[in-house]
Amino acid sequence: MMVTMTDADAPLHFVKDVDLEAPAGSLWRWAGPQATLKILAQGTQNLKLSVDFTLWPTAFEQTGPVELTFFVNTRQLDKVRYTTPGDKHFLKPIPEEWLTTEIESTISITIDKMFVGADGKKFGFILSSAGFVQ
Repeated sequence: MMVTMTDADAPLHFVKDVDLEAPAGSLWRWAGPQATLKILAQGTQNLKLSVDFTLWPTAFEQTGPVELTFFVNTRQLDKVRYTTPGDKHFLKPIPEEWLTTEIESTISITIDKMFVGADGKKFGFILSSAGFVQ
């Protein structure tokens, strides 16, 4: 129930705004303004949303503090303001009625400010893993 960016099948879980182009063996992927993945829950009780990500220090110099909003099946689970760059871990219980084992659930993570590179490309945050844990 966890998608790690090093998984060979990780791109099969990407729905939106997760970079498909990653160097071989890469431990992470760039995420855009609304990174969305799909995952099949194997149960609904006592699950938590777990996300490991990084706020790139160079981007943080441009954007300053950012807010990430975490959704499960379009329902807002939490909104967190991050005031420092670096490696981050998000973990929060999911109400069991939000999940089903019948179809894949969606996890979305939005960021309020994007980094804009010198070439005009926009980047949100660095995603390492996302999924459900007990």
